[in-house]
Amino acid sequence: MNGKKFSHLPSPVTAAGVMICASIVLIPASLLIDRPWELSPSPASLAAVVTLGVFGTGLALLLYFRLITTLGSLGAASQSYLRMGIGVLLGIVLLGEKFSLIIGLGLITAIIGVALINIPAKSR
Repeated sequence: MNGKKFSHLPSPVTAAGVMICASIVLIPASLLIDRPWELSPSPASLAAVVTLGVFGTGLALLLYFRLITTLGSLGAASQSYLRMGIGVLLGIVLLGEKFSLIIGLGLITAIIGVALINIPAKSR
């Protein structure tokens, strides 16, 4: 299949296609394996599923596609390096982990790397 044939489709359309194809496979499998008609989830469980589906998946994907639109694929992918740093800082602040020189150097290196990836070549 020619990659240029579908290049006009925006990312959300591609993601919707992937989700639909996955649902076609996974829904029958879940019906056979889990037998949901035998389950009786609590209202709190159902609320948690809806909340995670709407905010953890739906809203997160909208934000991610917005990142891809504004920063491009490389800029959006580089945010994973910043996630690591946020996780380390949360561990230090909330869990009382120790901050060391190596951790500081790693965080600075990650920030510089993300900045270099996202600064246009002409500016450098």
